[in-house]
Amino acid sequence: MLKDYNGDWDAYLDAAYAYFAADFITDKPKLLEHEVKSKRQIAYNGQDHSFWHCIEESAGGAKDEENRIPKIALVERIRWPRPVIEHAVNTPGVLAWSEIYRGHGTKKRVHLFVEDEDYCVVLDPRGKDCNGQPAYYYLWTTFLCETDRQHDKLLKRYARGEKMN
Repeated sequence: MLKDYNGDWDAYLDAAYAYFAADFITDKPKLLEHEVKSKRQIAYNGQDHSFWHCIEESAGGAKDEENRIPKIALVERIRWPRPVIEHAVNTPGVLAWSEIYRGHGTKKRVHLFVEDEDYCVVLDPRGKDCNGQPAYYYLWTTFLCETDRQHDKLLKRYARGEKMN
């Protein structure tokens, strides 16, 4: 928590990134035997794109990359994506599904929604293995449902999506 760093935002972010790096760069989690990687494109301050997408939200809508702002509640949860990914399938309380990503033809994204916590991890499947499954995933983003409407919308998307559990 930020108070543990005496309010020093930069030190807090550096500590959060160290946790993220341990969870996604040094050692990668797996979803259904396929690695989940950080998108290594550098977004800011020498830190990966996936890290920033896990701790920020867009002030101007999902596609507004220029106006993303850090959200303390997401920074506090930076250790959550890995266990959600590793335990998503067949874990009570975690809804796992894939669905076509709006505006991208047939491209799908995977959602792992921890319903009781209103917390969602989004993965982007990449490539294909010999069985037609994703060769790997990128950790794309995380977000919190902050309203009942957002929560209900995710439940409807799960009902329509291709279930993984």
